[in-house]
Amino acid sequence: MNRSLDRAGALQAPVPLVCPACRSGVLVQQGDQLYCGHCSREYSFCDGYPDLIIGERFEDEMSCGQLCYEEEANSDTTLNYWLPLFQRLWPEPDRPPRLLSVGCGSGLDVDLLSEHGFDVMGIDPGNRSCLWRQRKQQSRLLLANGMHMPFADNSFDAAFCGCVFPHVGVIGDSNQVREDVFQQRTELAREMVRVLRPGGRIIVSSPNRWFPLDLFHGREPGDYLPRLNPLWSRFLLSRGDYARLFEAAGAGRVRSLPVERYWGFVGSRHSLKGRLLSLPVRFLFWLVSRPAMSWLRGSPVNPWIIVMGEKLQ
Repeated sequence: MNRSLDRAGALQAPVPLVCPACRSGVLVQQGDQLYCGHCSREYSFCDGYPDLIIGERFEDEMSCGQLCYEEEANSDTTLNYWLPLFQRLWPEPDRPPRLLSVGCGSGLDVDLLSEHGFDVMGIDPGNRSCLWRQRKQQSRLLLANGMHMPFADNSFDAAFCGCVFPHVGVIGDSNQVREDVFQQRTELAREMVRVLRPGGRIIVSSPNRWFPLDLFHGREPGDYLPRLNPLWSRFLLSRGDYARLFEAAGAGRVRSLPVERYWGFVGSRHSLKGRLLSLPVRFLFWLVSRPAMSWLRGSPVNPWIIVMGEKLQ
């Protein structure tokens, strides 16, 4: 795809791009490469998009059926959870709030939020860039790792992600954690906070480590048998885990958010068995989302957690 340059040759993007290695140099295009004038590091393009990934690419190959499900689920979550949440956080903004989707996958959330007036960028280190040509907001999508973001400090009003942290600090696309899992997840949290403006929000979601079953990993499409989630496993995170990461990264006022409407259970809609088996989980989502039951959101009763913190002034 075509990328515009300014008179100095710097790559033009809705949000200014800097070198993800030194976080200082503005990226300049020289032929088919991007060049950092500060640290001299060079980057290439992949599928027509800047490949600014430092470290490993997330190898998450999926079948056509799984990709279709992901698109449907992302659309449902964006329209029924993220969009209403951001509209509540900024009911009458004096300018479009600038959001960063970390691990944006196919980039559908960037399109949908942009259509509703938000200034959105999306980054992903996986294999979804082949789908980005379907997106209307292609210039807002970048191949980049969340631990090395190509943005300057204080660039966004919010950085959000869905089930990204459990896949950081693990071996491949598995639930086996590395020895430095806490350090890697702390680096991701620090980067998300770094690119926020003072008072900006960091919002993350994933299965709850304290819930005895992992309903969201390790199952084939159409298989409703959940994965056992042993208490000693560090693959998933709890509210307390996120609070420690956020606070170490410079974000305070950590709180759990309601989870109702985050999952539309789009896969289970297509069969009677799926609809029936999803009823208990739907009930739990509804229960912990009641204001009077907010104390249950970080407990073993809740299968899914959503946590928000604010960057300190």
